[in-house]
Amino acid sequence: MLKTSAKWSPALRTNLLRTVFLTVLFLVLFSLSEIIILLKDHVYQPKAGDISLYLIISLLAAMSSRFFITRVLLAVTFIVQISEAIYYQFYGQFYGPSEVWLAFVETKDIASGITDSLGSLGVYFAIMIVAVLVALFVTRRLAPKWHKGLAMPCLLAIVVMFVGQFYKAIDGQMYKFNPDLRHSLLRNGLSAMSYSAIRLIPEAISGENQNIAHYEPYAVTPVPDTHAGKYSIILAIGESLNPHHVSALGYERDTTPELKALLQQYQGTGRLIISNAVSTRVAIPMLVNNLREPDNYAAYKSRATNIFSNAKKHGYQTAFISAQGLEGLSNWIGIHDIDLWEDTQIRPAPEVGADVVLTPSVEKSNLDWNKPFLMVLNSRAPHIPYERNIPPGFAKFSTPRLSDDVAQKKNEYDDAVRLYDKELAAAIRTAMAKSKLPVLVFITSDHGERVGDGGLFGHSVVEMPIAQTPFLYFSNDPEYSMSNITNHVPLNHFQLATLINKMLGFNVKNPNQKDDSYFITGGDIRGLSERITYHLNALPPAEQ
Repeated sequence: MLKTSAKWSPALRTNLLRTVFLTVLFLVLFSLSEIIILLKDHVYQPKAGDISLYLIISLLAAMSSRFFITRVLLAVTFIVQISEAIYYQFYGQFYGPSEVWLAFVETKDIASGITDSLGSLGVYFAIMIVAVLVALFVTRRLAPKWHKGLAMPCLLAIVVMFVGQFYKAIDGQMYKFNPDLRHSLLRNGLSAMSYSAIRLIPEAISGENQNIAHYEPYAVTPVPDTHAGKYSIILAIGESLNPHHVSALGYERDTTPELKALLQQYQGTGRLIISNAVSTRVAIPMLVNNLREPDNYAAYKSRATNIFSNAKKHGYQTAFISAQGLEGLSNWIGIHDIDLWEDTQIRPAPEVGADVVLTPSVEKSNLDWNKPFLMVLNSRAPHIPYERNIPPGFAKFSTPRLSDDVAQKKNEYDDAVRLYDKELAAAIRTAMAKSKLPVLVFITSDHGERVGDGGLFGHSVVEMPIAQTPFLYFSNDPEYSMSNITNHVPLNHFQLATLINKMLGFNVKNPNQKDDSYFITGGDIRGLSERITYHLNALPPAEQ
């Protein structure tokens, strides 16, 4: 027995040393791109779980590196991870599923652009070449010879990780596969590749999404004699607000007493306006990017009309405070121009009454209240299921419970709106009290909500009623009343964002708009979902 142990101990020692050496080598190669991006981008903060995944992959790959498939998958992993770093260096953001798909359509343009930038991209290509050579050739020579009973499960674990990522894309929602600055280069890259490979590229081959819309760039020019910088701006984006259930706009139930009081106190104005989309994950990016066309992909990338980008140009501090989780949306919204970003991935919200986080977030923010700021406050309360958004003891309309389910849900919705009103008004009052400058407050919702019409509830259906949202405006300085800042109240989100850009000091003109037509679209950020066209002059009086 002792002889057997002595006989195998050198081999065991060799296998252990080779495993440790390869694990460390893989970790170093994975770390190089991550470190470069971390040094370049202070907003990029990958989760600890994503970073630990590198260690797991490195160890599993080292243990099973005797297998050819392990070495190939390792090389692919390096290519995916480092390609995200290359794309970031070139475009200033990470690629998502849409960019992977576009790479197959605009291959020549992308290759030409990258070729012209080899000077700045060279280090990444060098890392990629070294990593691939190590994975395919060096690893083969140094692979430990573990027994198949130990090495094979490690290989299977790697295969399951890859296959599982692609399997999730079969029925997954695209926003979950979009890039997120709290995910590592590898996780973002694998998410983008998997969704594009499983969903977007097959759709393109079948002809479902082959056409790419091309638009003229928006014209953005400085406003002459602008007052930008002499006041702060709050844009409050509600969630699933039906304007016909907002008492500040005339609803018989007192659902928004606090906002109504603010409107009266500061001689504000309000009306019904139209959203760009019936899904949060399209409506918010289109609103803050001041877009009319849902498939204007180039406008997203240019950020020329992004309100945060333009605010920074005139010295505004910027903040985005949300009571929701906005995974996959940070790049679309413009996180690199946002000084303070808070959503439920950073600051968890309670299971019930998520909007209660808004005021504490404003209170604790590190803004300099002596200087101008652009702040977005994003609520959650009126999102279905409504009863989950009503804290214990808060119900007014929904208690006692009714046997009629439709009537009960309507009551629960109205109570959820009451919570939205209470918490949003408190956050606005807090910001106004802290600010040493006048504050302009714009209030709307991402989209509307069907509340019991035909016994139905919810949103995401591309219909005009679901795109109808409330709009309120007031300022604590009479100089900035609605009549003093514009000749007409905005009628839709595009006009609202255009007005906010104007107040930030920039006129926005859309050369693609030939008439008074606008669009309402669904839940695809690429603009590939259903859409309807409407004309302002054809809207009923209540919407005009």
